[in-house]
Amino acid sequence: LQVQRGSQARVAELCALRGLFSAPLGLSSLQAAHVKALSRVLFLTPRLPAPLLRHRLRSHVLEIRQLDRALARLGPSELSDEELRAACYLRGLNSTHLSAGECRAWLERWLGLSCRLQ
Repeated sequence: LQVQRGSQARVAELCALRGLFSAPLGLSSLQAAHVKALSRVLFLTPRLPAPLLRHRLRSHVLEIRQLDRALARLGPSELSDEELRAACYLRGLNSTHLSAGECRAWLERWLGLSCRLQ
């Protein structure tokens, strides 16, 4: 309900919901239309058959997770504004209308969640 009002959930709240995304909402269970929509959100071409899109999404997610771990060690504060916006873009956030501070805060929350997930 808070998210529908524009509020951002805390990392602990998101982790509490993790189990909901395993079976019915897991990548292998999503319908082709949902896989295509998710591909668009992550700026991947959606014009491929669903099995190939799933493979590309898995590869993309694994790459982001590896980058997240490296970035968590480095720290988002070490990124230039351009690198910061690129990191947000890669993770599906359009940072065009956000300040560098807002991007950094979003990326820190993202890393907090990403590094806690298995």
